[in-house]
Amino acid sequence: MAYMNFMKSLINTIEDVKELRARNILFSAYTSDEEVVKMFNSISTFGVEDFRIYDKVKKRIQGHYNNTARTWFAELIHKYFSSPWTFIAFVAANVLIIMSILQTYFTVFPR
Repeated sequence: MAYMNFMKSLINTIEDVKELRARNILFSAYTSDEEVVKMFNSISTFGVEDFRIYDKVKKRIQGHYNNTARTWFAELIHKYFSSPWTFIAFVAANVLIIMSILQTYFTVFPR
């Protein structure tokens, strides 16, 4: 019930559906955005429709969405480290670079 109330507070117009689809938040099998709005408005929540209780949740979700560092980090992980082999290759390359730097340092400044 709480989830449906929250979704009803998010989706009021066709523009809301378009925005949620554009941000890859909402996926539906309906062909038009108007059908999605009608579907959410047709669901009965038995008179419990005080949407002000979700203002804090909406602000936190928007803050999380606006955080570019988290977005970049998630994109980095999903795009470049989607396979365990890429992570292993990354670690191996870093170990080789660190070992080369240490070897150069100890060659220039011997004990």
